[in-house]
Amino acid sequence: MTSLQPFTSPPRWLPLRLLLGGVIAAALVLLASHRDWNWSILILSESFGSGLGWRCGLSLIVLVLSLLLALCIGLLVGLSARNIGPRAEASVAFLGRMLACVPVVVAVWGFIGGWVGHLGWPVESLMPAQFPETRESWQILTARMLWEFLAPVLVLALPLTGEMIHGVVMDGTETVNLEFSLCARSVPKGSRLWFHHLRQLAPLLRVRLQSLCLIAPVYLIIIEDALRFVGWGGALAHSLRSGDADGVALGFVSGGAMMALLCSCLHLLHGRVEPVRGIAVTLVWQPWLLWALGVMALLPGASLTWAVLWFAVLLSGSAGWYRIWSRIEEQLPAEASRALGASERVIWRQHFAPLQARMLAAWICAVSAQTLLGIAMACALQPRLIGGLSEPLARLLRPLAVSTIHDAAQTLADPAALLQAGGGIALVALCLAQVSRIVQPRIL
Repeated sequence: MTSLQPFTSPPRWLPLRLLLGGVIAAALVLLASHRDWNWSILILSESFGSGLGWRCGLSLIVLVLSLLLALCIGLLVGLSARNIGPRAEASVAFLGRMLACVPVVVAVWGFIGGWVGHLGWPVESLMPAQFPETRESWQILTARMLWEFLAPVLVLALPLTGEMIHGVVMDGTETVNLEFSLCARSVPKGSRLWFHHLRQLAPLLRVRLQSLCLIAPVYLIIIEDALRFVGWGGALAHSLRSGDADGVALGFVSGGAMMALLCSCLHLLHGRVEPVRGIAVTLVWQPWLLWALGVMALLPGASLTWAVLWFAVLLSGSAGWYRIWSRIEEQLPAEASRALGASERVIWRQHFAPLQARMLAAWICAVSAQTLLGIAMACALQPRLIGGLSEPLARLLRPLAVSTIHDAAQTLADPAALLQAGGGIALVALCLAQVSRIVQPRIL
């Protein structure tokens, strides 16, 4: 989802800003719910002491392994495509966008339906493996523990890998092309790709990974809830469904702490990108989708719920779109036209209006695609929200709301409805993303 809208470089002290953002968001949730502060603080401290820290640790391990797996696969596929040629790069980038547009709920229930329902193979958190031995050896216990982690890791790595493949290819166009000079120095092709190009790509990939750290915990909520994994996401999913303000506030604080820790670890990567200053960038680099899902769970009616999600999507990409338009505006020959005596109206009609119309169309398509995927995630976590949608959209999203045992059994028996709904959503989002990329003005 992060590849659907542009984003800027992160601000300075991003981990601290994420941690403070989570604390402020939690305080606002408690304040809006008219809770007693002493009672809420006591509940939060007891929750941390009663196992939430352990849950956050387990979820953090899943996030780290998924990001590492996505990074390795993205580098391998993206750089191999660059080694083949431009057409291979374009095809691989399209494949990455296609994976990023698949709703997470479809990926996780498709995995459960294929692995457990069709093949009958075990998932430790859902259907543990049965062995004839009465006493399990340490090898069996180790295998159980590893597979319990690997199941959510592999599912979470699917959309993150799509984001990373797209990022490796697209960020590669932002680097300086040193092919001619390196060829003149007789540098081997492998060294040109895996050393020189990768050194330029590393700072951009660090920014890409930091943006994924803001969206990956939202994916993890759906995955842990479906797999019944005992982690941070499963606890927050229960709080979202029950409308527990204390649980949502606790999820904001702990989620901000996990994101801050992940972004701090990414500073170990080689290279630095010049940070962007300003309060607008600070606001953009916050987990708005996570906060929107929490606020939507606490709102009593359905009139403002989708406005909250739309506002979060708009705010998350506002700085990126403004940066693109500012760079385009700097290249327009407005001053030359004024020197030749053209009026402001003629300058706007000839130079600004066509590009502004294309930017507006690209922005509408990108925001619509990301909003559609956000609606799919919100309906998967809170099925009651489907009632506030129009009938065609509600009919499309209803198979994604697997919230009861009956829904789960029906999905395992016949996953066709889920796959068709997910395929339709992914196709619409992908088409909107492609239209946005086609009509968006290019920077010379």
